[in-house]
Amino acid sequence: MGTIKDVAKRAGVSISTVSHVVNKTRYVSPQLIEKVQNAINELDTPPNFILKKRSGIKREGKGIVFLRPYPYSFFCKMIEGDIFKALEERGYFLICVSYNDYKQVDEIKKFLQNKEIKGAIVLPKLQGNDMVQIFEDSNLPLVVLSNPIEGLEANYIVSDAKEGTYKAIRHFIRNGHERIAFLSTDSSTKTSRYKAYCDAIQEKGLELHKCLVHIGLAAKTQIYSALDTIFECEPAPSAIFIGNTSLVVPFIEYINIHDIKYPQDISIICFNDFEWYRLYTPPISVVSQDIKGIAREAVKQLADLMENKVENKKDSELSQRLTKFPANLIIRSSTSGIAHGPFGEMAGNIKSLYLTEDEIEEIARHNYTSAISFHYTGRAWMNLLLKGINSVFKQLNISLIATTDALFNPALQTRQLESIVLLEPDIIISMPTDNKRTAAAFKQVSQKAKLVLITNVPEGLKPGDYVSCVSVNERSHGRNIGQGLGEYMEAHNLKNAIFLKHGADFYGTNQRDKAAEQVLEDEYPHINICADAYFLKEEDVYDIATDLIKKYPETEAMYISWEGPALQAMKAINGMNRQDIAICTGDLDYNIALAMAKGGAVKSISAQNPYEQGEAIALSAANAMLGKPTPSFIGIEPVRVTSYNLLKTWPKIFKEEPPQELIDEIKKNFPI
Repeated sequence: MGTIKDVAKRAGVSISTVSHVVNKTRYVSPQLIEKVQNAINELDTPPNFILKKRSGIKREGKGIVFLRPYPYSFFCKMIEGDIFKALEERGYFLICVSYNDYKQVDEIKKFLQNKEIKGAIVLPKLQGNDMVQIFEDSNLPLVVLSNPIEGLEANYIVSDAKEGTYKAIRHFIRNGHERIAFLSTDSSTKTSRYKAYCDAIQEKGLELHKCLVHIGLAAKTQIYSALDTIFECEPAPSAIFIGNTSLVVPFIEYINIHDIKYPQDISIICFNDFEWYRLYTPPISVVSQDIKGIAREAVKQLADLMENKVENKKDSELSQRLTKFPANLIIRSSTSGIAHGPFGEMAGNIKSLYLTEDEIEEIARHNYTSAISFHYTGRAWMNLLLKGINSVFKQLNISLIATTDALFNPALQTRQLESIVLLEPDIIISMPTDNKRTAAAFKQVSQKAKLVLITNVPEGLKPGDYVSCVSVNERSHGRNIGQGLGEYMEAHNLKNAIFLKHGADFYGTNQRDKAAEQVLEDEYPHINICADAYFLKEEDVYDIATDLIKKYPETEAMYISWEGPALQAMKAINGMNRQDIAICTGDLDYNIALAMAKGGAVKSISAQNPYEQGEAIALSAANAMLGKPTPSFIGIEPVRVTSYNLLKTWPKIFKEEPPQELIDEIKKNFPI
C-alpha cells in the first residue's frame, strides 16, 4: 500500500500539498492538483486516508470557497473553523483558498470556475478593486466579511467595530483616564476604529494627542519604537487601546522588559477576544466579536442565496446587503479606574514618596512625634492601617504619642482633636467622621501640625491646608464590587438587585458607590436595580435590609458599600430565611471572609490594602517634614477576592497566613 510520502514524491510536491489536494483545505493550482491526482492513480493501492475519502459520501457539487488572506490572522483561523462546522451541518464542504497579493487574481478567478464550487465566503485584505476583478466574471453567490466594497455585489457581514471601540474609549474616560493611547496595524486614519477613538475623545472635550496615536504597525521594531514614543510622552498615558491581535504579544513583551505593570501603570483593552487573553495575569479586557455568530450567519445567508430563498439581483441594480453584529465590551482585570481627589486632582503614585538613605537619616535625627484620630477602630482595616504607619514611623524614629477612636461620633472627634493639639505633635493623621460637623476642628488642626487625611477632606480645607489625602482607589474599589455582583448574577441567571449605599457626604464612598453603579449600567444593563437605599449608621442596616427585602421580595442580590453594614444585612437575610440572596461588598475582615468560606451570602469582595495605605500615609508625612512636595491625593489599588483566591490574597492583605478555620472551610466547601 502506498503512503502519502509516495504520492508526494511521484508528484514532485510536498506532503502538505498532497493533503490539501485530497482534503480540499487550501487553494492549490490546477496544475499541481493534476500532478497529485495522476500520482495517486499510478499507485497500485492508494494510502488509507485517500481510500477512506473515496469510499465516503460523495460531496461533489457542494463546495464552498473560503477566500482568506495570507498570512492568517487569529480571527481568520477562528472564523474558518466555525464556517466549516456550519457548512458541514448543511451538507456542504469547505475549500480554503489563500491569497497574498494582486498577482493571484487571475489564478483565483480560474479556480472559481470549477463546477464543484457553488458559493464563496470572502475575508478581504486586497484592495477593493482586486476583489471586484476576482468575482467580475463569476455568478457565484457571495458573502463578504467586511464593509461594502464599491462595485462588488454581495451580502456583507461585519462586526460593529466602531461602536465596540467607542465603548472601550468611553469606558476609559468614564473611569478617569484622560490620556489614552491608540495602536493599530491599519495604515489609514479612515478606519472605523480610529474614527471611534477620535469621536469618544473629542466628545468629552479631551485633547487628541498625536504622540499617543500610532497606526500602520507591522514589524516588532515598529511596535517597540511606537511604544518608546508613547511612554516618553509627558505625562505618559494611563490607558491604551490595542486595535489588532497581532500587537498584543509584542506589547506585553515590551512592558515586561521595561517593568511597566498593568493595570497599575497602564490600563489595557484589546480588540478581539481569544482564550489566551484570559490566561494572562491579570486577564485582558477586550472588545469581543461574535465570531461564531458571524460565521453561522454567513453560511445561512449564503445558503439562502444558493437555494434562491432571497432575491439575487444579477444584471440589475447593484445589491449590497449589510448585516452588523454588535461588538461587546468585556472588562477584566487589565483595566482600573484612575482615582481622583475631591478637587478633581489625579491620584499620585506611592513610588513618588520613597525616601533616600540620606533623607531617612535626616528625619530620624529630629525625633518627630505624631498622633492619629480614627473615625472608629476595632476592625481589621484600621488595625492594618496602623501597622503600616508604624512600620514606616519606626524606621524614621517618629513616635506615635496618641491614638483616639471617635466611635463615628463627630462631636467626640472634635473634642479628641482639641486634646491632641495640646500635645503639640508634629504630624496628625485622621479620618473625619463627618466632613461638615468636624470642619472647624480640622481647620485648627491644619494650622498646628502637618495634617494627613484618610479618604475624606473636611469642608473648607483645600490642597495646601493638608499634606495629602490617602485612600483606596475608590473607582477601582467600586468597580471590583460591581463587577463581582454582575458576574455572579449573570453566571446564576439572576436579574434583580438592591444597592445599599452610605448616605453621608463622603467623597470616597460616594465615588465607590457611583463606580459600582456604572459597572452595572455599562456592562450588565439587563440587571434590574429594584431600589437604591441609604444608611448612615451600620447598626441601622439590619432594619433597612429587612424592610427592603419585604418590599422587594424578588431581590436576588445586594451591593453594600463595605463589610460592616454587609454583616448586618447578612443577619437580616438569615433571619428571614433568604439565604438565596447574594451579597457583594468592599473590605476584607475575618467575619466577612468566614461567611464567604462557608459558602454563605457573601460572594465577592473588593479588598483594600490598608497596610500599604498606612505606609503611604506615613511616607506622605515624612516628605512633608522634609519640605518636599507631595501629591494632594494618593489612591492605592484594591484586590478582588472570591472564594477561589481568598487563601492566596489573605497573606498579601493581612501580612500573615490565613487562619486554620478559613483554610478548613474553603477546602470543605470549595474543593479544587
